[in-house]
Amino acid sequence: MNKSLSGLMASLFLLCAASAAAAQKESEIRLFKTGEPINIASDKAYVAIRLDIDLAKYSTMILRVPSRDEIDAYEAAKKAAYDKKGAKAGPYESFVFDYQGRPNFLALDPSKRVATAGKLAVMFAEIPAGDYVLYGEGFGGYLYQCFCFGTVGFKAEPGKVVDLGTILVAKAWEPSAIPELAGEVDLGRTAVMDYGLLAVALRPLQTGDTAVPGLDQALISRAQLHAVGPFVETNTTLANRLAAIPGVLAYDNGRVIDVASGSEALPN
Repeated sequence: MNKSLSGLMASLFLLCAASAAAAQKESEIRLFKTGEPINIASDKAYVAIRLDIDLAKYSTMILRVPSRDEIDAYEAAKKAAYDKKGAKAGPYESFVFDYQGRPNFLALDPSKRVATAGKLAVMFAEIPAGDYVLYGEGFGGYLYQCFCFGTVGFKAEPGKVVDLGTILVAKAWEPSAIPELAGEVDLGRTAVMDYGLLAVALRPLQTGDTAVPGLDQALISRAQLHAVGPFVETNTTLANRLAAIPGVLAYDNGRVIDVASGSEALPN
């Protein structure tokens, strides 16, 4: 991750705190449906992904890293709302308000899919170009579980299609035959108390994965993933980590390791 992106990562969660629980504005993401023609716009980015809907129709949540101008606008709005609230506002750091600025939290909702392949919903979405974080799993437009203890990021470039691969989901408290989830499942009763913890893996694009119908395969590139370190998210029901990905994401006693660089992905 470059230095400018690292600096923004330290602040991106400020915007998410104001919007993570709510569904995104439709203008920020366009989810293509079965049979809908696909035209690639030069000023938009596109993402393809397959979601495991065997357990439930969970959405996969992605977070766009905001620009410096967006962060400054958010901070100004927060300060104004905080000053208006007065003595009842409490600590500034934990102050939550209804932010009306540009959202950066987007849901890939399997109810809007381009195809179904067995127990997988094939998703294709038009999104703003930028750097993104694979943020968590949602349900009904709300964040259910964040990947607060480790995840990955990727870049979505204008006029291009990035394919993330396949999201695999299982109950963390039970055994699972999914090899990518080894070490993340069979946790017992501690993983199913008030709510059931999910074990989630991202399997990068493989030969033979179901393609997006009607999309020129020459336009697709495999997502270049990098590790993203731990972060705090208050607007979530549960917190876990994304399963390790060979060559990309690893863990060492709770430390998040970016395998390609061999360095720790520091907390944000």
